[in-house]
Amino acid sequence: MEKDIFSLLNNRRKPLFTETVRRIVLWDIIIFFLLFLTSNIFTIAITNKILTNNLDDRLTNEVETLLPSFQIQQDTIKFVGYSEIKEPDFTTINSGAFFLQVYDINNRLLLNSDNIRAFGSIPFNKPDISEGYKFENITSGEHKLRVVYTPMFDKHNHVAAFLQLSVLRTAYSSVMTKIVYFNLLNLPFILLLIIFVSIFLAKKSYEPLNKIISIAENISAANLNARIQYTAHPQDELGRLRDTLNNLFTRLETQINQISQFTDNASHQLMTPLTAIKTELEYILKRERTTGEYKDTLVMLNAQTDKMISIIKSLLIIAKYSSGSEAGKNVFKVSQVIEDFIKPVFRNQNINYEIADNLYLRGSSEGFQIIIENLIDNAVKYSRDNPTVAVNAQSFNNNIVINVEDNGPGISNEEKEKIFERFYRTASSIKENIPGYGLGLCLVKTIVQSMEGSIKVEDNSPAGTKFIISFPAVRVI
Repeated sequence: MEKDIFSLLNNRRKPLFTETVRRIVLWDIIIFFLLFLTSNIFTIAITNKILTNNLDDRLTNEVETLLPSFQIQQDTIKFVGYSEIKEPDFTTINSGAFFLQVYDINNRLLLNSDNIRAFGSIPFNKPDISEGYKFENITSGEHKLRVVYTPMFDKHNHVAAFLQLSVLRTAYSSVMTKIVYFNLLNLPFILLLIIFVSIFLAKKSYEPLNKIISIAENISAANLNARIQYTAHPQDELGRLRDTLNNLFTRLETQINQISQFTDNASHQLMTPLTAIKTELEYILKRERTTGEYKDTLVMLNAQTDKMISIIKSLLIIAKYSSGSEAGKNVFKVSQVIEDFIKPVFRNQNINYEIADNLYLRGSSEGFQIIIENLIDNAVKYSRDNPTVAVNAQSFNNNIVINVEDNGPGISNEEKEKIFERFYRTASSIKENIPGYGLGLCLVKTIVQSMEGSIKVEDNSPAGTKFIISFPAVRVI
């Protein structure tokens, strides 16, 4: 009940719009608004271009109709097509009217249409052209005009005059004004629509993510075996998030189980000598003892203390190499470490060494020494009937491969996966009362991995166990 109330309070604390959602909504609003603004500017520009082109086509067609009506003889320009400029388009003022003016090259007015007299003066800007057409927008009083200029040539093909033809841009301006007003009137509604769409998209986009978060929140240390069940393609972002979280929970579950098992095993291993020490002390303190009894007790206490020190020392070494602090950049020679540090330790044992020369590794030479010592020590302990151990180190495919082989009872397939766990001891070692704490092989694997190597265990032929270690070789010139 308390858990349900706590969950309810947590849900109430959740804001309607989180910081991330607000940020996404803001970006969506900005982007949508810019798209809306850009599309409107583009629409207005295209509409302006189309309307202007329509006016220019109308002016061009009319100019091409008027030009044949002009005759230029010597320095005189005659207009023989009076019927053309007597049409209503040239005599009245309306949205479709034409305004015609002809100026010579000295800016003297030679001819204008009747409607100009009623309309008023239209500015003439002498064009800087020798052929073709020139279009421009001009203003006459309150009126806006679209104007075209074209040169007129004499018999020597020299420019003798300029024809100016104008039309009103009233309808054109009205259309453009309506488009602008329409967009301005719709702007508030468009903004509201953009805001609502942005909120909807943001909420819809994060809905699957919120579902995954809700599922993940229900996974705790008490039920780490639970997993996120969400249908999505493994390559999809949500599918990858699901798989990543599930893999994380799997690793956490494994680590927690290992920690729990480690705690139990460590407590057991440390409690054994502590209990022995406690029992011996209680026994010796019950009454006065002889000097010999006190000496025996001290010897036993010293042995149990050494046992605890050995366990704690091994755990500290495992922690040190697990953190990567001892990975090192040093390069050492394999044969030299074995010759100087390994052989003296096992001088009284039957060990056959086949170590190739010029083998170099990168890492901690002390760590490498611990690896070989532990493997040989295990091989000797488990080969009581035939304590012959072979150590071989060779270069193979840019790797240095080291084998440690014994002729002992071997390891079952079920236990081969467990022997590298902390405090794990095989059934045969417990049955035969072989001394040890189950930390040696865990320590070996930890140091091997810190040196970017790998280790595996196989059955030896015809009997026994073979440990195979592989390290990246270092080329020394």
